Amino acid sequence: MNISVIITNFNGLKIIKKSLPVIIKNSPEASEFVFVDDASQDDSVAFVKQLQKKYPKLKLLVNKQNLGFSATSNKAVKHCTGDLVVLLNNDIFPKQNYISNSLSHFKDQNIFGVGFAEENHENYARIYWSEGYLQHQPATSSKAHITAWLSGGSSIVRKDLFSKLGGFDEVYTPFYFEDLDLGFRAWKSGYKLIWEPKSKVIHNHGTTTSKLPKRFVSYVKERNHLLVVKRNITNPSLLKSNLIHSFLRCLTGPNYIKIIRSASIQNKKFPAPIFDPKLSDLQIINMFKEDEA
Repeated sequence: MNISVIITNFNGLKIIKKSLPVIIKNSPEASEFVFVDDASQDDSVAFVKQLQKKYPKLKLLVNKQNLGFSATSNKAVKHCTGDLVVLLNNDIFPKQNYISNSLSHFKDQNIFGVGFAEENHENYARIYWSEGYLQHQPATSSKAHITAWLSGGSSIVRKDLFSKLGGFDEVYTPFYFEDLDLGFRAWKSGYKLIWEPKSKVIHNHGTTTSKLPKRFVSYVKERNHLLVVKRNITNPSLLKSNLIHSFLRCLTGPNYIKIIRSASIQNKKFPAPIFDPKLSDLQIINMFKEDEA
């Protein structure tokens, strides 16, 4: 199978000077590298153009305006020629064999994708329902393990299945929860997601979001957390639980009314999420509840 590696970037010149050569060096399996710049205001594009002279497999896509993580990633995947697509943030430093150690899982045609193990954060994602929301937490394992979702910045996916589900839902623009959403839709459609501890990468978390106002980042997180429920959960008892706890949040924090309004407006702007229902909400959640036990 042909393999494409995509790298998404926004104003990351300082980090890509270090990370991009490492990504290319430690991805010998790749037939191409697709670097997509989300309308950076620094010299990221100029740097990549210079790097292309040394690495002919490196392709460059440039957004004329800032589209956010989901749309930028989806655009990059559409331009890929590989059967498998490696999704990397600009602040990822992959270790040797990070791709090859993941490939055996794709012998199973039902595998949607494989998540990489971030050094010092070697964990897969576990989900559970609490206080009216789909919650998440890290869980550890010394062996390959099912995971609730794949990090949008350090994983490898089947291009055809990624495209079938419409990629990252752009309702979550500019960032956060798009990977949890895609993971839940993949599980609901009957596919499997695996975390592989042997596929190691180093991730400098928050290089882009750390430059943004904390209040704005917090606001987006809250809105998108609610959108995950609105766009994915269909179980009546879970929806009732969300309604009750949303009301309670409004009582304890008046600003949550703004979150609800914002999520509702955002939800109406975008088409319904794409999935092929095979598993129920509770079947997916209980899969990780049983795993905890």
